Amino acid sequence: MWENDDACIKCSICISVCPVYGQDLEFPGPKALGPDWFRAYQANPLTVPSEHVDDCTFCQLCEASCPVHVPIAHLIAQHKSLKKKTWRINLRDRILAHPHWVARYPRLANAPNFLVRPLGFGTQSRWPRPQRRVAPLSSSPQADTRQIVGLFVDCYSRGFDQDVLSAAQALLELWGFSVRLLPHASHCCGAAAYAAGQPEEGQRIARSTYDAMTPGLTDLSQIVTLNATCDSTLREEWPLYWNLSLPVPVLSFSEFALDKAPAWFWDAMHKGMTAEQEQGETTSWIHTTCRSRVSRGDGILEQLADKAGLAATQPLNLACCGAGGSYAFKEEHEKTAHALGAAALEQVTETHDRIIVDSGTCALHLTQITGALAKHPAYWLYQRFLSLTQRSGDIASQEK
Repeated sequence: MWENDDACIKCSICISVCPVYGQDLEFPGPKALGPDWFRAYQANPLTVPSEHVDDCTFCQLCEASCPVHVPIAHLIAQHKSLKKKTWRINLRDRILAHPHWVARYPRLANAPNFLVRPLGFGTQSRWPRPQRRVAPLSSSPQADTRQIVGLFVDCYSRGFDQDVLSAAQALLELWGFSVRLLPHASHCCGAAAYAAGQPEEGQRIARSTYDAMTPGLTDLSQIVTLNATCDSTLREEWPLYWNLSLPVPVLSFSEFALDKAPAWFWDAMHKGMTAEQEQGETTSWIHTTCRSRVSRGDGILEQLADKAGLAATQPLNLACCGAGGSYAFKEEHEKTAHALGAAALEQVTETHDRIIVDSGTCALHLTQITGALAKHPAYWLYQRFLSLTQRSGDIASQEK
């Protein structure tokens, strides 16, 4: 099926990094559900799927740890596709596999518990609240139209994180770029369907999104992403598994900021650092999501926080926060999802602390668990910049 799909050497390293295996004693682990199952299925296509296969979050940490590059998580996704489910779970999973539907009608997330519980949706995990589009403030200098970047609008940002989307757009324009939102209408990268064990539907969704984006790519220099899972999907799943190759580079917002934000911006951010330290700066906790670590490794968010002058930064000691895209919204996974994130509560003891995280659903989950506001780095950068420029304006007014 894929290169190295039958290359497992049974070292079990994948088990040692699996977040779910460490929490759920009944979970067989990635080796059993991925390469072991694949070999059994190749020998006998009538092999019965494991009842626990859907407990995998599709974080891909197992795959990243494999010394012989077995596509473990993707084998598990194929395994999921063969499991038979009840009509209500099928309906629920179909809805969650199409988050662009919900992003198009975000008030669906406000449905009362008595309606969603019969379909197997969880009621303990916090659901997002719709946000109206907030127009970014006009910025100076004016955008240089010779440098146009595409800002990929993921489903969560479109429906529920408009303040993050507006902050990212405002910063990109502040740095001298013209911004084109992609795609124009509500689409999905296909990651949700793939994680749910619907790889063919994921490919169909991805192809639709690719086709919707293509007309707007001809004059772009880069595509900037806001969601770690979408970023990984555009860079990896699209070309490797679905034969979709974008003609321009894809960068996460954090990578783009580190590379492209002008020096004057970082100087402005650092000018307010001393005053903020004197007032007792809020601790900034940093959580790099699973998919970020798989695609880009650790350290990018830390570099960004340091460059922005956030002195009191601490990495959250979490293998996985438990959100897992839509994982925490399913009734059978809520217990595991909250157990995975519980370690954050032991570390974030002040509700006025900030949490920097590059995924909307992870931010939602961490906010619920800790009580501290978790947001994308674009939001925190923009809020800090506005605060510092306002402070500078107040000082200038006083001097006059």
